[in-house]
Amino acid sequence: MSEERALGRRDGITAVRGDERVVSVLTWGVDGRADVMEAYRVTADGPWGSSEGRGYDLIAALDAVRRELERAGWLLAINAARPDVAQSGMLRESGSSRAYLLRKGRPGRREDMVELFDDAPPSTVVTVDAQKAAHERWLDSL
Repeated sequence: MSEERALGRRDGITAVRGDERVVSVLTWGVDGRADVMEAYRVTADGPWGSSEGRGYDLIAALDAVRRELERAGWLLAINAARPDVAQSGMLRESGSSRAYLLRKGRPGRREDMVELFDDAPPSTVVTVDAQKAAHERWLDSL
């Protein structure tokens, strides 16, 4: 029996594939059972159907969904898909939906925080791998 608890939902999320723009819905939650390794869940509903990702934290679950959508050419136009946005280990462990807007050569600061699921300009979003590479470049700049 699942003890899943909803954490959030956003309607009207833009997904992009080349010049194509569509509206999608994101929902996220957590399974409260202690025996569940991948307790976090993110679901993206759109013209591709329903894609679900699970992970040990919110970002891992979201990245699983993003990778599935990327295979079909889709990117979600949300802050979590920007190359200059990342969560610290503490934010990941807490299940937070907030992340740092990263600036080259400067540690993340509280005043630079954004919501993962808030809209981002479609021109600013990248694949999971491109985002991870950008994060490595930021770390090297510190």
